[in-house]
Amino acid sequence: MANKEPKGAYNKAPIFDGENHDYWKEYMSVHIQSVDMDVWDAVVNKRFQPQVVAIGVAQEKPKADWSDDEKKKVQYNLKARNILISSLGVNEYHSVSYCKTAIAMWDALKTLHEGTDDVKQKKN
Repeated sequence: MANKEPKGAYNKAPIFDGENHDYWKEYMSVHIQSVDMDVWDAVVNKRFQPQVVAIGVAQEKPKADWSDDEKKKVQYNLKARNILISSLGVNEYHSVSYCKTAIAMWDALKTLHEGTDDVKQKKN
């Protein structure tokens, strides 16, 4: 990981170039949480999608019918994706560019650099 920012440059996301993933992951976790805990929730939880129940079945709510609060909650995923994308070097970006949610990006980077749970168990 290229660390070009001096310590204390807390307003910028750490850049990840594929090295020192554990360091970057912890640094990024704290960085995003310091920006907004609700944005961090978008990284570790499923993306919020407004829904409506019709005849006992939940369906995606049309965007035109979203409340202000629902719009705000949807924005958390977009903000999280923006922070993550802006922190990635070109090669790392290409490895997650297909992801449509922050949690998918986070998980893809984790799997790429740490392996799956099965791989980790076999190493121990």
